[in-house]
Formats: sequence, structure tokens, C-alpha cells
Amino acid sequence: MTDTYSTILEVAERLFAQQGYTATSMRQIAEEVGIGKATIYHHFPDKEAIALALLKTRLGSMDEGLEIIRAESDPSRRVETALSISTQFLIESAEILQTIRREVPGAREVTYGYFASFFRGFVELMADAFQRGVETGIFRPMDPAETARVLMTMVQGNFVQTLMLGAHPDSIEKANAALLDVFYHGIKVGRALPDTPDDSIKVSKQGNHS
Repeated sequence: MTDTYSTILEVAERLFAQQGYTATSMRQIAEEVGIGKATIYHHFPDKEAIALALLKTRLGSMDEGLEIIRAESDPSRRVETALSISTQFLIESAEILQTIRREVPGAREVTYGYFASFFRGFVELMADAFQRGVETGIFRPMDPAETARVLMTMVQGNFVQTLMLGAHPDSIEKANAALLDVFYHGIKVGRALPDTPDDSIKVSKQGNHS
């Protein structure tokens, strides 16, 4: 990737975020980069190609994130690393992803494909961490795959809030601490959740008679 190619993407990202994709022209991007229109067309055939390249560059960082998570062997640290990487990606990329998804044809399909791949990898790595955590006594006995899916659902909630609703986390640390607190400790005081549907019925009936 040439310096000019990278600079075009950097400038385009800034302009798309500031004024929107539709309001930004190829001429404006070229002028901001300091090159002629012929040069920018040498690298990209049109503005949509710039936006999709920018989108793929941003989303491609999720693959790098999975490798960082995979390299963490300690089960607890792997969980914490996974949450930190996911939240950091949201904070850094949410604004430009929202703009491109909203205004660029085909961007939704590209985004969905990357997110689907990321979450599949996320579940696999978390399930492995939970399995090893159970075996070493760090975590209580559980179904590692199901627990990984629960954690993924919580992470997806952050994605939805940030990308769809515009509710950005105040900080990586605060967002992760809140999620980990609920995930590790739950919200119910003094009694474990019932193990089976039958137990759930018994608990409900006992509560009605008290």
C-alpha cells in the first residue's frame, strides 16, 4: 500500500465523518491530499471504491484483534482482552462505519460479512478459554460454548448501542468493567439461578407462598 493510497483513505475518512459521504467529492478529497484528480483516479475508480476500501480496512482490524485474543493463553485475561479489543474497535470506528453503512450502496453486506466472521471467531476463542478455565478451576462448571454465546450476545449489545443507536461508551475501561461485573457476578442477590426448568417452577411457587 503506497503512501498516497493511505493518505487518500485518511483524508476521505476525515471528510466523510465531518460532512458525510454524499457531500464529499472526489475533487475535494484530491485537493485535501494535495494531488490532481488524475492521480486519485489512478488509485480509485470512484468515490464508492474509496469508501469500501476504507470500510474493509477498518473492519479488517477485527481479524487482527482475533489474533491478539488468540495469543492470550490465560482464560481470564483472554476474556478481558476480547472485551477491550471489541470496545476499542467501537470507539475508534463507530462514526465512520455508521456514515458508510448509511450512505454507500453495498456497505451493509460487507459489514455484515465481517461482523459474522468476527463473532464466529470470538465464540470459538471464548469457548476455548471457558473450557480451560473450568478444567483449571478458574471458572465454575458450565457449558463453554453456550457461555461463549452469552458473552457474545452482551458484546453484540454494545455494537448495537454504538452503531445503531449512537450511544458511545464513555471509555473502554468503564464499558468493560460494567459488562464484566454483570457477566461474572450476575445481578441476583443471595441465591443461585435454578439449574432446570422444574427447579425454576419450584422456586416460583415457594416465592408465592412466602
